[in-house]
Amino acid sequence: MKRLTKISFKVHGWLGLALGLFFLLYGISGSLLVFRHDLDRYFNPGLHHLKPGNTKVPADDIYRMILRTHPNLKKLVLHDFPRDHFDCYEFMLYKRQEQLTASYLYYVFVNPYTGKIIKEGDHGQFSPSFLRWLYTLHYSLQMGIPGMLITAIMGFLMLFSLLTGIIIYRRRFWQVVTFRSGFRFNNWRTGASSLHRIIGVWSLVFNVLLFFTGFWMLREYFSPSMWVLPKQQKNYEVSANIDHIVAKAKVHVPGFVPIAVNIPTVKNGEILVRGHMPSTTNVLLQGKASSMTFDAETGKLKKQTVIDKQSMEDRFEYMAYQLHIGAFGGHVLQWIYVLFGLTPAFLSITGSLLWMKRKYPQRSKE
Repeated sequence: MKRLTKISFKVHGWLGLALGLFFLLYGISGSLLVFRHDLDRYFNPGLHHLKPGNTKVPADDIYRMILRTHPNLKKLVLHDFPRDHFDCYEFMLYKRQEQLTASYLYYVFVNPYTGKIIKEGDHGQFSPSFLRWLYTLHYSLQMGIPGMLITAIMGFLMLFSLLTGIIIYRRRFWQVVTFRSGFRFNNWRTGASSLHRIIGVWSLVFNVLLFFTGFWMLREYFSPSMWVLPKQQKNYEVSANIDHIVAKAKVHVPGFVPIAVNIPTVKNGEILVRGHMPSTTNVLLQGKASSMTFDAETGKLKKQTVIDKQSMEDRFEYMAYQLHIGAFGGHVLQWIYVLFGLTPAFLSITGSLLWMKRKYPQRSKE
């Protein structure tokens, strides 16, 4: 066991040194993104404080306008309906990448009373939407498909770092959680060591959860099929009316709340109305977890998917996303996510200092 501890200490130290900047990047960006929607509305009042008109332009007309003015789309999503009379539509466009490292997400905000585009841009651009740029940086390092693979690998390596930390501090766990291992500050080394141990133990479960779900959501990029670029082709315009389909979804299940509509851009695709079913009570299955599938040509309902009735694998896919972003428990939980989300960077910094002190004691003293 001593040999395993010694090896774990070396691996733990090297991982902290090599990946410290990445953990700092993911921690800060992730903490900001916890409040992404609130910050976005605060810094963009022009998008959410519109002057109401007498009539609204049908969402179907807006969809067809965007489809014709934005070519080579892999998918088009009515991402958010207006929350109130002062809010706008948000569409998310999935572009057909010409390079593996290219950004594929594009956003379009539209005034529902005039049908005119208020704001649009690429997620790969720092301006005009810093938060969308940060979102893409967080999960792909602004490097497209290779960046998503790197992020998945980082998540796995962090889990491995946590495992080596458990081996190193296994005898101190119970002392920490029972508050018998207090904070000591005889010098900077004992202070850093105490903080590293205490924060590492108390944030262990959260960090395992955070990095596992991050890895899980990007695991598909280990598959070669995800690295095949889509062929460039013209957008296909569906025949079904988007407004009629959303209305049908509400009638079919009273109390159903439509949140987003996935609209295909290729022939033989299906329209997917995603939203919240009134029967769903699990907080981890709130939001766009359930859906109704419609024929893109006739508008006929083809299938209803209630998340509560799906397999554990399907439910876990959505729950992993909810657990990663912390969008299921209000602002108190979000602040907890911010606090614990910064711990990997702190642990990496203090761990690196402790490793340097042990590796080069004389140099550290000087």
